[in-house]
Amino acid sequence: MSFFVYLLLIAVALFVAWCRRTYTYWKRHDIPYVKPLPLIGTLKDVFRMEKNVALHIADMYNYRSMEKEPVVGIYVLHQPALVIREPLLIKSVLIKEFYNFHDRYCRIDESVDRFGSLNLFFAKYEIWRDMRKKLAPTFTNGKLKLMFPLLTEIGDELEKYLLKKGDNFVAEIKAICGLFTTDAIASTGYGIQVGSFQNPYSEFASQNYNNHQNIPAHEHFVMFLLPKLSKHIRATMFRKKYDTFLRSCLKHVMDERIKSGQERNDLIDTLIRLVKEARANKEIRDKDLYIDAILAQGAVFIVAGYETSLSAIAFTLYQLAKYPDLQRKLRREIEKVLIAGKGEVSYDALKSMEYLEMVMRESLRLYPAVAFLERKHNARDQEFSLKPYHDFTIPNGMPIFISNYAIHRDPLYWPNPEVFDPERFSPQNKEGISPYAYLPFGLGPRSCMGGRLGLLISKVGVLYFLKNYKIRHCPQTVERMSFNPNMLTLECKDDINLEFIKDPLWK
Repeated sequence: MSFFVYLLLIAVALFVAWCRRTYTYWKRHDIPYVKPLPLIGTLKDVFRMEKNVALHIADMYNYRSMEKEPVVGIYVLHQPALVIREPLLIKSVLIKEFYNFHDRYCRIDESVDRFGSLNLFFAKYEIWRDMRKKLAPTFTNGKLKLMFPLLTEIGDELEKYLLKKGDNFVAEIKAICGLFTTDAIASTGYGIQVGSFQNPYSEFASQNYNNHQNIPAHEHFVMFLLPKLSKHIRATMFRKKYDTFLRSCLKHVMDERIKSGQERNDLIDTLIRLVKEARANKEIRDKDLYIDAILAQGAVFIVAGYETSLSAIAFTLYQLAKYPDLQRKLRREIEKVLIAGKGEVSYDALKSMEYLEMVMRESLRLYPAVAFLERKHNARDQEFSLKPYHDFTIPNGMPIFISNYAIHRDPLYWPNPEVFDPERFSPQNKEGISPYAYLPFGLGPRSCMGGRLGLLISKVGVLYFLKNYKIRHCPQTVERMSFNPNMLTLECKDDINLEFIKDPLWK
């Protein structure tokens, strides 16, 4: 045989030996695992673009014969990783042992996308801790109450927009929800009136939408599953054009606020105060980086709030149209509130709407705002053991995944999990829900800080959609919800068309 044939045989032998060693990691440690393929591990469906990352993690959770397992071993290419299934282990990772799991596994490189890398979602622990502490007062119950009139103003615009369409019509609701959430986020966060219902193609709305749509799936895949490659493929959360737009927008709004002297106790006021403090603080070495970290929180507020609130409203309306009895019950509750308030809805009245709360909680169970969570083990105290479930200690750097989408649909915690049933969250039933099996906004210190505002926006949106109309499925309505494989979040792949029948609850 020729020299090159010998080299090829040696290369093949080394590759086989490497595969045997690499892909027997979980077998050697006696951890139940999903059978991998050479080189791609357990990522076959993601590589084929058949499922987004969130649904892939859910599939690993639901892998055959794993129903009673506390953890599942998987391979991200050649990297061993764990999917946590046991609620008490979820509690340990997200709360009890947070100090050893305080960083996310995902990554965006600062040199490629500063706003992306420094916002609360992606930021590493030191920046995250500082920013969260400074921003937390912006989302207190008192601040949300001050924001509420701004949301009802936008609700009034939504009401007018729908009434102009007539007494009976079919509409694609994702687009309408997008107009509502764009205005809601712009008003509550930036203090500006975008007027999307009058001008759906405004720069603010179109820039936000285009950035959301134009990030390729492979960048999502890399930043969450292969973060070490993020810099090399230049994965971003904010495209350059969108980054420039947001910086310009933030500067304009902050300058105008300072010039007017007006205070609204909103996110912009918080950002102005933090920037002033940073410029005066001589202990901060890299002021440009620190100020960018502050501004990054204003940038991500738009992206995260727009997408999650839009989906929450759209999915809720889709389910209510599917179950007319539940819709009638909710509309009766809305009617009582409107009668009591003579056509107006106050913050306290909305907070008292028990059935609306139940409906939204159930919608977020089926379609959580964040469909999977990830952490990286970084022991600062001692390495984390899976005992008493398994005699295995998680090594530093190992990625940990939690599928809240899958655990929200696990029959072990939710009877008839695929059925939309708000009664699960009734006062008499909700006490029986495991707090570690319901994670619509995450859990623990790194849970979504804006979750309460997102829920408030979603409630207002649902209320104003149903104020004057009954909604129902029609021939154009998608029969089965399927999700866009190119997105990280749960976004319906198809249009959501619903029929609107005028039936005012207040005249």
